[in-house]
Amino acid sequence: MNTAKAKTKNKEDENRQWWWVAEKERSPRLDYLRKAIWKKGAIGGNYAPGIKVSLERAKLFTEAWQENEQDPQMLRKAKAIAHYLENKTIFITDQAQLVGYAGTLPNTLEWYPEGASIVNEEVYNEQGIIPEPEKESLELVAKVNDYWGGQTAIDKLGRVLDPEDTVKFMSGVIGWGTPSSAYGYSGKDYEYVLTGKRGFEDIIDEIDANIEAAEEKTKGTPGPDILPLYDRILNWEAMQIVLEAVIDYAGRYARLARIIAENFETDPKRREELLQIAETCERVPAQPPRTLQESFQMDHFIQTLARTEAYEGAWPARPDYYHGPFYDKDVNIDKRLTKEEALDLVGEFLIRAHEVGLFAPRWAREGLQGITGTWVWTLGGVNQDGTDACNDLTVAFLQAARLVRVSNPTFGFRWHPEVKDEVMRECFECLRHGLGYPSMRNDPILVENTVHWYGHPVEEARTWVHQACMSPCPTTKHGFQPMRMASATANTAKMMEYALSNGYDHVVNMQMGPKTGDARQFKDFEELFQAWVAQMEWLMNILVRTVNLGRAKDPEFFGRPFLSAISERAVESGLDAVSPEGERGNCWVTFFTWVENADSLAAVKKLVYDEKKYTMDQLLTALEADWEGYEQMRLDFVKNAPKWGNDDDYVDEIMVRCLKEVARHSHEIKCPSGNNWPALPENVSGNIHYSSLVGALPNGRRLGDACYDGGISPGPGLDKKGPTAVLKSCGKIDHVKDGRAFLLNQRLSPTQMSGDKGYTMWKSYMKSWADLGLDHVQFNMVDDSTLRSAQKDPEKYQELIVRVAGYSAHFVDISRKTQDNIIQRTVVGL
Repeated sequence: MNTAKAKTKNKEDENRQWWWVAEKERSPRLDYLRKAIWKKGAIGGNYAPGIKVSLERAKLFTEAWQENEQDPQMLRKAKAIAHYLENKTIFITDQAQLVGYAGTLPNTLEWYPEGASIVNEEVYNEQGIIPEPEKESLELVAKVNDYWGGQTAIDKLGRVLDPEDTVKFMSGVIGWGTPSSAYGYSGKDYEYVLTGKRGFEDIIDEIDANIEAAEEKTKGTPGPDILPLYDRILNWEAMQIVLEAVIDYAGRYARLARIIAENFETDPKRREELLQIAETCERVPAQPPRTLQESFQMDHFIQTLARTEAYEGAWPARPDYYHGPFYDKDVNIDKRLTKEEALDLVGEFLIRAHEVGLFAPRWAREGLQGITGTWVWTLGGVNQDGTDACNDLTVAFLQAARLVRVSNPTFGFRWHPEVKDEVMRECFECLRHGLGYPSMRNDPILVENTVHWYGHPVEEARTWVHQACMSPCPTTKHGFQPMRMASATANTAKMMEYALSNGYDHVVNMQMGPKTGDARQFKDFEELFQAWVAQMEWLMNILVRTVNLGRAKDPEFFGRPFLSAISERAVESGLDAVSPEGERGNCWVTFFTWVENADSLAAVKKLVYDEKKYTMDQLLTALEADWEGYEQMRLDFVKNAPKWGNDDDYVDEIMVRCLKEVARHSHEIKCPSGNNWPALPENVSGNIHYSSLVGALPNGRRLGDACYDGGISPGPGLDKKGPTAVLKSCGKIDHVKDGRAFLLNQRLSPTQMSGDKGYTMWKSYMKSWADLGLDHVQFNMVDDSTLRSAQKDPEKYQELIVRVAGYSAHFVDISRKTQDNIIQRTVVGL
């Protein structure tokens, strides 16, 4: 590096302008690819100019669906997907080495009209996203919507659900999510399809053998045992249709690459790359991969095709674990790639995931501002025998992340005591560079937690990946989760609100929760707490009932032939992968707006029942007035009531008691597999989304105020005793038995974290975190001056990233309210 360039880099390092550092350090290929992609995450809640919804899938899928009305659900679905894959528009980006996209053109969002009529109506009414010519496109959208009206997966489910449950679930007040795999996400059986042991042709052969054996039985002695086989044979045929269509689809990319190489490309180097793409797509996914490029390509085909079949808003993955052997072979053994060439592939693998775009309803866009979905990829951890699983590709992913600076995917790192210092340093450098990831996960705690709640064998529990933002889930035949069971996502601040209002919701003016008594008449804190417990049980119950039914009916109402075809359990049984039969279960209830409960209960206990400074009548009158006219009283509840995160047993014991009541009920409610529903406190952007739906609370918040940002994070500015006190409060929770996982946001001083001294302090912090048995922590390390400068001049800060909650986003892509909430978080010194 010449002297002038070194001085420029040092100045940017000093100013922590990491995005400019990345732009200068990444290769020309990565720089081009990074800048060539369209921004698919909604900015605040709106799509960027130029982003359009793709209409090809809606048109082609609906055509084939109508042509095969005589077929059962999965077979009909398979034929529709195959028709789309055969006819959809495909493209290869200049300088790319990996191909495949869930939509049709680089600026398009995929749309799934068979999912929900309410979403289809949003497509029609969303300004700016309809392709030109707009009139003809709107006519097509209207025609498709007319056909699917009343026939979508959610429409069908709505006719089966209890009417009262339906109204309350769909109100948008008590929870969010869609109880169908039409709009959710799925884990993948990576132990079946990503270990390099089989390609799709091998799976087709397995299915052939299963069909042959089943047909023999149907010709034999009649009995009830053979009756299910007739439907299963049709399901197997559906799986084969999709697998064959996918192989042909990959072949289309191979042909396109060869056509470009042989007829249009004049650069000899690029011509060879295109021919390599062709060879790769002729190989995978039909056959097992042999190289890193083939392994990445097979994985990318699987992921984009899963998003061709259904809206998948998360991306469970463990890329260093499953692709690591191919990296080692190509870079270290065969020397067919240099480290720099491999880093280009790794960086592009991240970029290809980042560009995926799916049309989301507005509530989802507001709750996941700036991103398409929670692509949280899992790094590190242990092998099934408990040994360290980190490898050279782990380091390469962390290095590539700092170069391409995408907000999606992000990483969750599985820390364990044997992680080498080299790898920890790479994690720290990502955080120091302001990425907000990786989040740090306590692997021994979470493996034990997975065994405790679901009974997974420890060897399988050790394969876990982030199912979405936070929840660990195995990648095995009986362990992977094929449907988003976290659609039981609760706005838990309503537990406190309803305990004080006899179950009545003053925001939407209807009776929501059970009638638990007039709080003005409660004689002591125990009566209030029992009312809170009753509201908690009701809220968990209504959400779980809805999702359980959605899961049970999903094979009938939606169907996942492609997901089934890459799932060993489905291939063996002939059942839809979404069927709960044979699954151990990995459900959880996501708890948004959780910490408000502990702070509110503590405030009432302290100021009303213990000190008797106010009566319950005075408090409820102030809350019903949204604290208007009661500002001094409100500030008393803010400043003089104990607050979580200060190592104060008064409020900490209430938090732990609440969690233990939740854990008790979590063992009482069961999923369709017969397993438990533990709670998982986190927020994504739910603290902003629900701010206008949660009424005034005794912690001092008013209707419209942002809720707390984490799952067990203290409220902004309310942690007064430093980071150690926060850890000690959080350490009082049993992170194995009290819930599924617990999100903790921390904001560290970027100046204090600079250099070797900063790394040493951070490692000491992480040791305390691990010793106290916490399962999660994630960091923001961007200073207020930079964030405020980005608010004033967003064009200069397009690659500035912050940690929002369970995900990271580019700061300029989130709403001003969310930006301000992040700035308000306490900056802690170590």
